[in-house]
Amino acid sequence: MVINYIDIKKVNLLIIISFFPNFIFRSNLNLNEIIYTIIIFIIPVLLINYLIMKKKYLNNFFFIFYISLIIIYGVDNHLGLWNGLILPFKHDFIDFFGILYIPGIILFFILSLLTSYLFLIGREKFYKIILVFLSTIFIFGIIDQTKSFNGIISFKKDTDKEFINTDVVMVFDEMAGINSFESSNDVAPTASDYIKDFFKKYNFEFYTDVESLSRNTAASMSALVNFSEDITIREKVLKKSPNYFTEYELTKNSLFKKYKNVSIYQNTHIDFCNFENISKCESYNPFLEKKYLKGFKNTYFTKIISIWKLNGSISSILVWRSLRQLRLIDSILEPEGHKISFPNLFHAVKKDIISKKYDLIFVHTLVPHRPYGFDNKCNYDGSLSLTNRYFSIAKMIKQHNIERKCTFFYLDIFLKGLTDNNSIDSINLTILSDHGSRIQRTKDSDLPSIFGFRNNQTAYKEIKEKKILHSLFTEHLK
Repeated sequence: MVINYIDIKKVNLLIIISFFPNFIFRSNLNLNEIIYTIIIFIIPVLLINYLIMKKKYLNNFFFIFYISLIIIYGVDNHLGLWNGLILPFKHDFIDFFGILYIPGIILFFILSLLTSYLFLIGREKFYKIILVFLSTIFIFGIIDQTKSFNGIISFKKDTDKEFINTDVVMVFDEMAGINSFESSNDVAPTASDYIKDFFKKYNFEFYTDVESLSRNTAASMSALVNFSEDITIREKVLKKSPNYFTEYELTKNSLFKKYKNVSIYQNTHIDFCNFENISKCESYNPFLEKKYLKGFKNTYFTKIISIWKLNGSISSILVWRSLRQLRLIDSILEPEGHKISFPNLFHAVKKDIISKKYDLIFVHTLVPHRPYGFDNKCNYDGSLSLTNRYFSIAKMIKQHNIERKCTFFYLDIFLKGLTDNNSIDSINLTILSDHGSRIQRTKDSDLPSIFGFRNNQTAYKEIKEKKILHSLFTEHLK
């Protein structure tokens, strides 16, 4: 027998409050997408509840647990328990469980059991209290704009300056260097040979034996842009960002001081845009429509489930992962999003170069950073991003070298476009990675990095002298 003080109407109200997709009010969805999303999130659950309540499938104990699951889903949906209680302890959970999803599932069910216990004690009084609580966080979720797409850092200032030459710095995150563990275990034709051919084609000076001072992006990038070889500078120039979509905020940048109008393309890891001479800033924005690589599942469900995941709930994470595993959707979020829209980045940079409005264009992209995504033809294969954590070392090496080749494949298209447009000689281009691939926790995998430089005076030159990435960067850019 079910609890007599909770009828179908009360449970339906609980479901609507708990399952309502508040994130639609923080997204740039059109009216049709909003209506479809509400229907998809609410109607199926109401139908299931109708069957359960009318047919009385559950006895008293399981009915209480059923109601508790709805309540905890609502708490999770509106507060984002994944971001609040799982991510802060991400590395500890991975070390203990191996898979980050497991503690999320455990937490969800522990909270449901606890709610069931409180239900048994408080009965109708507890139901009224929890309904008021859920209603409050539901309304707050509609009003609160902390997670709004408008919070993604992006701006463009008017400028009437023109520059004859533009420095372009492109940092490709987690790319192994030419003399690296990954290169020495590659098979012909190797990624290093492909990269060398690229450098030769466009008259680069490049270094084959470059090592970063750190395997950590935040430490490496903080030191690079401040012309420092002290990686502890991170503690002085990086602070936690108050922005929901950004992890860290850079407070000092010696590189940017040299320039008047800077254009930035960045990811959510580090915000480089909090300086007066930044005239344009573009953070990766999953809400904006883009042209995607062939192979990407560009569907309504890919979009809506990905945006839901940004809400930070355990339930959204599990659904997002499950549907990707079944290959029903892909992800538009970082870091996958950088690969699916990689040509868009080069198109935007090319427009900046042609405009002559900027004396520095600075790019920090999560390509070829894991998770993997490029196939042998440099199209996108979302299945590569799902199990790469469990690849063998040999398979990771093979795939990372495909990712390296594809990075330079799209770079080649970019520079060919600049050549055809007679714009290539107006830029001083520096290509580098912040550290190695980190496939193995060893120095020859963590640290070997890419570094190449060209302008209208350079000739092809391979430099085999061993160099520190940060001193090279200072030498060329300071």
